[in-house]
Amino acid sequence: MRAFLALLVVIGGFMFSPLTWAQPDLGELKKGVVKVTAQFAKSRKVGTGFIVGQGKKHVFVVTASHVVEDEAEVPQSITVTFFTRQEEPLAAQVVKKEGGDPRGLALLKVGGDVPDDVRILEWDTQSRLNGGEEVHLIGFPRIGGNAWAVTKGTLSGFDGPILKFSGPVEEGNSGGPLFYDGKVIGVVLEVTGQFGNAKPSQIAQFTVENWPGFTRKVHIDPEPHIPSSGEPDAAGSAGKMLASLVVATTPKDAEVFVDDELVGHTTKGSLVVSHLAPDEYEVMVKKKGYRPWSKSVELLPGERRELKATLEEGAALTVSGVWQNPSQPTVSYVLEQIGERVIMKEVTTSVLGSMVTAEGEGQLQGNQLAMFYRTALGTMGQSTTTLSDDGKHLTGTFQDFSNMIPLALSLVRTGDAPSSLALPGNEAWKSIQGFGQ
Repeated sequence: MRAFLALLVVIGGFMFSPLTWAQPDLGELKKGVVKVTAQFAKSRKVGTGFIVGQGKKHVFVVTASHVVEDEAEVPQSITVTFFTRQEEPLAAQVVKKEGGDPRGLALLKVGGDVPDDVRILEWDTQSRLNGGEEVHLIGFPRIGGNAWAVTKGTLSGFDGPILKFSGPVEEGNSGGPLFYDGKVIGVVLEVTGQFGNAKPSQIAQFTVENWPGFTRKVHIDPEPHIPSSGEPDAAGSAGKMLASLVVATTPKDAEVFVDDELVGHTTKGSLVVSHLAPDEYEVMVKKKGYRPWSKSVELLPGERRELKATLEEGAALTVSGVWQNPSQPTVSYVLEQIGERVIMKEVTTSVLGSMVTAEGEGQLQGNQLAMFYRTALGTMGQSTTTLSDDGKHLTGTFQDFSNMIPLALSLVRTGDAPSSLALPGNEAWKSIQGFGQ
């Protein structure tokens, strides 16, 4: 439970001071709150979500994972309705979710004709709360509530890693934002008796923004442009703080992605991606018949970075199989890849047999594998590794959320993944147990 204890220490540091609620513009906040509808074969679920990011042609929405999942059914469709365009719901897809967890989160991606005036709501991870503060919700309560209904509650305090509050909250509020002073201090998860439970923003923001697929807003220029001497800088001093990428590819006519966002094609051999905020980005280049190319880059204020991607012919590599650290023969990592999605099970062997000691999920983008995992002890963390060109080695780092200290990770592929790990004691388990002996 180290991660949870560490998070509680962090959260405990925000012992909320008695600030007065400064009434925000609720009409503006509603532009960041959406209605989430999941249609199943035999039922329908309605919940709340809110906008946390915006790409070139889509927005990202956070909601509770149970709003978009069912124990027995897969949703036939998921739609999102915006406050300023209520007559036209848009289709949404699940980027990532903490499946099967009644207190889990889900990240949705909504494209199409998204309203121009949507609002990205701001996380609040700094306010100091003691309990007794007035909080607000905007959502879709099932009983006696209107669409985008505003309700008032009272903050109770923390119960472990959960933020508790009292007030008129209904099932339809699940996944919605819990506001304090116009900022999001938590994500509503469930109702227990007279209290509502929310995941604190300290945990929710960290979880969502570290999931593969969450992107930043980008802008592209059709052609490179370098100001000539004496030419005025139209962007002014503010523009000098932004950065840009020039991506050249061999061969040309390749797709360029920045943080999983398609930003254009190298029709003339190169593409300029400009107006990027100084930050770290994942750049990927794809072309049919070639292996994807990817690279992590950190852009400094005003920097113009040039990248040259030479693509190799052949099918994309996969990470499906059994991986081991030669120095730890009793621990194996079983990876199963479905498209770019990767599922991981850490299997530990001992004199008592084999057991799954950690599970994770992530994405392989090019040769970069990013995983989010949870151990049997309840700790959580993430890993970032690079797959070698021959597909036999994974090297990189992992870090536990309790201390965020990166540790080296080096794995070797030792075999194919067993077809099933469902029943301890079957042949698949016996083959796992024999690894390293």
